Amino acid sequence: MSAQLKRGVLRLPVQRVRMPKEIAVPVPLKVWQDPQGDVVLHSSLEECTVYFGCWESAGKPADYICKLVFNHAWAVRGGTSEYLAYEYKGHHRSCIYEIANSEWLKLKSERRSKSYPDWKKWDSKVYQHYLVGGHDNDYEIIAASFEEQVIPRSKAGELARLCDKA
Repeated sequence: MSAQLKRGVLRLPVQRVRMPKEIAVPVPLKVWQDPQGDVVLHSSLEECTVYFGCWESAGKPADYICKLVFNHAWAVRGGTSEYLAYEYKGHHRSCIYEIANSEWLKLKSERRSKSYPDWKKWDSKVYQHYLVGGHDNDYEIIAASFEEQVIPRSKAGELARLCDKA
């Protein structure tokens, strides 16, 4: 396309830049997340953890809950929805998602660069955008990695009650 002059106005062609689509890529979990339960978040400056109930077999609650510990987390947001807000490639019986081509990660990194222009010099970790979904709620977390742990229900106390509340 070339520029056109029409009625004294110069019209320049607009080149559309196609942004890569955000895709939710499943990351399988070892435990079987209760698909009818919600997820519980605990987030502070020093830690970010997500808890949820588990199944031993279809419809049979396990005697433990899952604890996902997100390492070096520096951004969290949540919502209430039964539906995944991203296009996704595949699904597993029990998984969280890593969001490829994340606009939110890009935005948060740009904002962090404004506050700390040299942050990439002292923080060389590669951050990911994770999504942990429950039946009616979900949390998105920017972190370097995560670890999956189990907590026996007998030791989970209030957390087990919150996971079961859904």
